[in-house]
Amino acid sequence: MTRLRPTWPDLPASIRTAIEARLGAKVTSWVSHDGGYSPGLASVLTTERGPVFVKTAAPGQTEALRLHRKEAAKTASLPAGVPSPAFLWSLDVPGGGGLADVVGSDGGDTAVEPDAAVSPEASPDASAESEQWAVLAFEPVDGRAVRTAPWDLDDVDLLARLALEIGEHPAPDGDVFPDSAEHVRSEAQALADERPQGLATYDPWFAEHLDLIARVAAPERQAEASAGDRLVHADFRADNVLILGPDEQRRGVVVDWPHAARGAAFLDVVGMLPAMHALGGPAPSEVLDRTPLPAGTDPEAVVTQVAVLAAYFVHGSLQAPPPGIPHLRQFQRVQAEASIAWLRELMRAG
Repeated sequence: MTRLRPTWPDLPASIRTAIEARLGAKVTSWVSHDGGYSPGLASVLTTERGPVFVKTAAPGQTEALRLHRKEAAKTASLPAGVPSPAFLWSLDVPGGGGLADVVGSDGGDTAVEPDAAVSPEASPDASAESEQWAVLAFEPVDGRAVRTAPWDLDDVDLLARLALEIGEHPAPDGDVFPDSAEHVRSEAQALADERPQGLATYDPWFAEHLDLIARVAAPERQAEASAGDRLVHADFRADNVLILGPDEQRRGVVVDWPHAARGAAFLDVVGMLPAMHALGGPAPSEVLDRTPLPAGTDPEAVVTQVAVLAAYFVHGSLQAPPPGIPHLRQFQRVQAEASIAWLRELMRAG
């Protein structure tokens, strides 16, 4: 999956001027971080005062604007010690034109993991906000990507430990981090009710057991399984992690926090495993043999969460591609297949 992002010269002159005013210096060079699912600029900008990582969303990129503003609020509120680059500032800039000719008119369905938070209700200022650019700035991190070709088992272990480390932190009080238990998903029941034709392209076991899966993923079971007071990234995958330091001292930092929530300590570990397996990594059971879930984790809660994941990915993969992200449905499909295989294993074991 590759996305060529806009770079510094692609931004309207008024937006570049506003960013340089906030930086207090002229931008002299830039390095784009291509890839990912959001459509805007994501670059390390260098000035005489040093480098800074900046990401933007343009007017018309409705979903990206929403997520950038949520990320600004959440990263500014992260507890001390959470392994994440430091949030520096955010900026809303009126007008300036869009980037439709570069990346398309909308950010589309940028989330590929179930979002622990639901979209906020539209505010009276939502229309005005949609006509502004959102700009976020973070401490730059000189790290490497997780090794996935082939998967490095030491990196796999680090990912699992990193997901567990996030869950060791209590989520801050207040409304910035919503409760996972209050925002349950309905895809399992929708699939059981509608039986879309595309189900036939999956393992027949899934369709044959869909009524049972819908009961396992019922709202009350979801709420019970996901409840907790721990910090949850809620979109934890290898591509949201950078690894720092030499191999013998490697450590990780986690980026992209717009979906962060409050919930059970095991949610990020379980959430990352289907994507890992789908992209050629070890099976979930192999990872958990090496790095177990937190002590006291209820196995039935894990089964419920995997059922939710499987239904979410299956349902999503059968929808039309979102604007500007044609590859998303295929990525959801391979995660659906990995989730179904894991769910089948867990339900047989149970």
